[in-house]
This record gives sequence, structure tokens and C-alpha cells, in this order.
Amino acid sequence: MMKQMALAVFVDSFRESKASMEELKITEVNERFVNKKYAFHRLVGPDTLSINDTKTFGKILGKKFVLPEPIPQNWPNEKVRVYQEFIIDTDEKGNPIRHACDPEKLADYFGRNKEAPNYMTPVFFQSKVLTKYYSDPGKYTVCDGRVKCAGLWSLRVDNDHHDYVVVSLGDLGRDLSEGERSYWLSFNIPPAGRKISVTNARRAFLGQFAEPERADLRLKKEYKRFCMAFREAKGWDFFLPLHEEDEHCFVGLHLPASDNQAEFDSQLVALTKIMIDSLNEEAIAQGVISILKDDRGINKLEKYFQAQNASSYEDHIKFLRVLQNLRSTGAAHRKGSNYIKVIADLNLQDEGQQKVFDKLLSSACDFIYYLGQTLLPDEPEEA
Repeated sequence: MMKQMALAVFVDSFRESKASMEELKITEVNERFVNKKYAFHRLVGPDTLSINDTKTFGKILGKKFVLPEPIPQNWPNEKVRVYQEFIIDTDEKGNPIRHACDPEKLADYFGRNKEAPNYMTPVFFQSKVLTKYYSDPGKYTVCDGRVKCAGLWSLRVDNDHHDYVVVSLGDLGRDLSEGERSYWLSFNIPPAGRKISVTNARRAFLGQFAEPERADLRLKKEYKRFCMAFREAKGWDFFLPLHEEDEHCFVGLHLPASDNQAEFDSQLVALTKIMIDSLNEEAIAQGVISILKDDRGINKLEKYFQAQNASSYEDHIKFLRVLQNLRSTGAAHRKGSNYIKVIADLNLQDEGQQKVFDKLLSSACDFIYYLGQTLLPDEPEEA
């Protein structure tokens, strides 16, 4: 494909001298040069506004364009873009209604293509569509309201749902390549009563700030906020920064798309590494009066809360112990009787891995909120 691109060269050069124009043996200059490909302004004169004893200044300000040659008439035509058709609705018989995602042929707020579906028409996908991106955090990032690919593309998504994802029809055509759209097309499902989230509606149509409701999205935001605020207030890290080889645990942390034991185990390991293994035990221990030889992270944290005269920490300590027991008896080792007891206490067999992990994520959010409320100073009230 031949691209008709122009090169623009900009010049903004300034010089000054403490010598006068007479001493430099030069005269004043004020010239402009303009044509279709460049424009320059050259100026030389006495510096009457100097604040640092300069007497003479010179300036060149301009731009030049290097334009491409015309495309040869026998040059092969550019490949025609293919815009796939996505299900956007169903008819009275339940048959899917599809429409192409070409953004230039969709109705918009400027009154164009009035007969076509709107650019913002919601298109629904199975939540499993994000698995590809979660599984490769070195290349992809899934965050609140967006999926990104290294710097190559970025797609707005409404991912504040447990079992489906929503993307605007026009964004599919504008932001994704043909191959990437084909991947999304394989997860396309009819609306069937599904709606965009309240969070997305407030952001996209009301222009309001809105926090996500999904526990994994909330946890990532609150975790980052607390870590930054605590370090700024206390001068040390409550949670140690992850090693670069472990950053995927945080980037890829997510609510499993379905009841899947393998995904549940991997996410359990990631959550435990973030919430327990990252506790700054050495710094936390300095705020504790008596540390026993066998005290580990959670025990030290419990004693730290006691030393800080904190209240209502017991449920959060219990959550951390449950999380550690799940990891120790199941995800990190062979499953046995201890694991069976833990999952029985959590009703895991009845509720399934997805619901249980959602509860764990919600408990993690509550824990981070508690840390902020208990350990950080109150913000001063405005006068």
C-alpha cells in the first residue's frame, strides 16, 4: 500500500548578543518568504525588552513541506477493507439482524446516514472474548472500560458485567483490524434483553464520572490508589511493588468468565500474591511490640492492627487466612481433605468457582477500603 504522506520541517531559532548592532556591524532585517511549500520570517534588530543585558537579537521562524510524488496511474489499488456484520438485534421471529461496522456508513450526531443504525449501537459478546487478552498480559491490557494491545490499538469496552461485554458498533470498525474483528465476531451474541451497564451509560451519555461495579475492576483501582496514598503519607510501601516477572498477576487479575477450575486456581494464586505475599512484613513488624519467631505476614498484620489501636479488623484477617488456605490446600499443592473442608466452608461446590471468586474479590476490595479508612489520615476539610 502506498501512503501519500508529507514531511513537515519546522524551524524556530533564536539568538541574542550583548554587543550592539553597530559593534556587530549589521543592520536591521525584517523579511518574509512565502510560497506553496514554505514560509519563513527572518528578523534581526535591537533588543529593547531585554532583562539580561542583551542588546541585539535574531530570530528565524518558518516551516517547509516536502510533498509526495503523485501515485503512478498503474499502481495497484489499495486493498478493499472488509467490515464484518455483527448481530445488533433480532426480528419478531427471533432471527438475528446484522449490520456492517463500517463507521463511515453509520448514523452519527452530525445527521449523516440517518437511515443506518447509530454509531453507538451496542453489540454484545460473551465474556470469554476477553480471555485471549487476559492470558497474554505482556501484550494486552484489560482495564476498566478499555482493551489495549501494546500501543497498536485501543478499544473502548463496557466490561462492567459478569457474563457479557458490550462494544459500540462503530468502534469495532474504527479501532480493530479485520482479523481482530473476526475474533470478536466469533463471540457475538444477540442482545436478548441485555443492556449496557449503568457505569457505561453515565460515562458515555451523561458525561459523568462513574466507578466500576465489578469487583476485579474496583480492586485494581483501589489497590493502586491506596498504595500511592499510603507511600505518600507514611514514606514506606504497605504492599511491596511486584517484581517485573510477577506483574502479570496484577495486570491479568480478573473474574473468571465461567466455572473453570484451572482459571480459578490461577486467579487464586494471583490474588494471594497481591494481597498476602506482597505485604511489607519487615516494615509492618517495626510497628509491632512483640513478634514471635513463627509469626508470618498475616500474624504480623494482625498485631500491627492491634498496635495501631485499630478496630473491626477481625473479618479482614479471617478473609486473608481463608485466601491463604485456599491457595495452600488447592491451587499451590495437591488437593486433599483440607481443601475439601475449605471449599465446604465457602459453599464452593454449590455456588461454583465464579461466584466464590467474585466474593473473594469483593472481600479484597473491602479490605483495601478498610486499610485506607484506618491507616491513612483524614483529608483536611475545605475552609
